[in-house]
Formats: sequence, C-alpha cells, structure tokens
Amino acid sequence: MIRAVGRALAIFDAFDKDHLSLTLQEISERIRMPKTTAFRLVNTVERAGFLIRMDNQQYCLSLKLVRLAGMVRSTLSIRDIARPVMAEVNARTSETITLTTILNNERMVLEVVDTPSPLMSIVRPGEHMPLLYGASARILMAHMDEAELERVLKANVPSKDFDRAAFDRELARFRRQGYALTRGQRVPGLTAIAVPVFDIDGRVRNCLALTGPSVRVDAMDLDFAEIMIAAGRDLSNRLGAQVATAEEAPEAADPPRKPRTPRASKASGDTATTSRKTAPRTPAAKKTAAARQVR
Repeated sequence: MIRAVGRALAIFDAFDKDHLSLTLQEISERIRMPKTTAFRLVNTVERAGFLIRMDNQQYCLSLKLVRLAGMVRSTLSIRDIARPVMAEVNARTSETITLTTILNNERMVLEVVDTPSPLMSIVRPGEHMPLLYGASARILMAHMDEAELERVLKANVPSKDFDRAAFDRELARFRRQGYALTRGQRVPGLTAIAVPVFDIDGRVRNCLALTGPSVRVDAMDLDFAEIMIAAGRDLSNRLGAQVATAEEAPEAADPPRKPRTPRASKASGDTATTSRKTAPRTPAAKKTAAARQVR
C-alpha cells in the first residue's frame, strides 16, 4: 500500500457517529499521527472536497461522500466482498475457508473456497447446520445479545444435561481472544478456527472459518488463528466497520496453555480437548521467544 494514500484514507476512519466533527488536534490523536503530518493530509483532503472546515475550526465529512456512497452497486453482496479475502487465506493456508451467516436458529454457508488437498472437509454454499456446534456456531453465538442467544439455545440445546455455566465461559473466552477454535466438536477428526465479521453497525451476523483435518491443522493452529484474525479485520473494514488494525488491537488476554487430557464436554456432547495455545503469537511474542532461545 502507498503510505501517503493509506494515511490520507485513515482520516475518514477518525469520524464516527459519536465524532461527527473533529478539530485538527483530535484528528491527529485519533489517527495517531504528528499534528504537522495530520495538517498536511487534512489540508489535501479538504481541498479535494471530502472534508469541510467549519467556522469553529472543526472539520466534518462533506456531502461528496454521500454522492459516492449512492454510487455503490446495490447488488454488491457480502459474498462478492468476502471472496478475495477468502481466496487469499486459502492461498496462505491451503485449507477450506467458509463464509457463514445466521439464519433464524440455524447457520447457513454463503461461500466456500476449497482446499486443493484430497483430504478435506466437504461443505457447500446453501448448506444449513444447527447453530450450536462447531467454531462458526460458537463465534456467532459469542456475539449475540442475551435475548437472541436464549432463543437460539432454546431451539438447539438437545438435553437438560447442557452445562450452561461452562458454555458461557467458553463464549466469553472466544469473544475475548477474538476467535473460536474447536476440535472434533461437530465432526470427529476436524479442527475449525472461526472469526467474527462485523458490519457497519458493529453487529456480527457473519463469520469466516478455516476447517481442515486435525492431523494437518492442529500443528499450525496458532499461525492459522493469526491469519484468520487478520482476515476477519480486513473483511470487517471492507464492510464499513471500524475495527482496530493489527498494530492497534490489544493482544489476546489468554496465555498459551499446556495440553490437557481429553474429556467429555457437557456443553457439546462431543469429546474435545482444550487448545494447547489459546492466543495467536504476535510478532513481538515471536521475537521474545527467539531471544530466549539465543540466551
């Protein structure tokens, strides 16, 4: 990306529904740039007609953006927007990548990019599945409001043995770390990693997921999780959501964990293991690990 263009476009992300007008100082702080640099960028964007400087020396977005917004193709769907992101993740991981949405009390697959490997998870667009098991279901439920979650659970929970407390703790962990990882929860032998896709209103109605045989995916789970988190941010930004960049986003709260003995999960009714590592390795973490090895 051309740095100057990226910096100029960052100005638009400084505005939101709670910040409809901003001073130059506020723009500088919100896009994390020196005030002198921000001044040059703001001045350029204002002269191009995309910003208006008001009498109180604050800036606001111009109606030129409304005209451009009206020119966006009405037929442009999330599938069209997601496809390039999914193809890139598929090229980097060589695993099946799916785009899934919520449909009443179920989830439906909207788009699929298949792995080139003959050993694969087979899923097709239009396929319906219960909104309970698997990484896609869990990450979608992790971002539901309380009323919607209760409705979905009422329609999908199979028995009274459902451990609601453990289930709620799992959703809270997935929401906090930014991705869901399940092993054999829906289909034995498959590992899935799912990330939320935020829309322009900050809601999560869709998710991206990587699915593959556990014998392949488990050894790369943290690397794949990092790739998926970045892809989820990318797609969310393309949909108009304001999502922190990789540099701005805080690191996941959960530290890596040691493997545990497999045990029956009351929440899912399947045998599953706790992830060996629950947070993706950041570049800083990798450098720290390398330094330890040198010492």
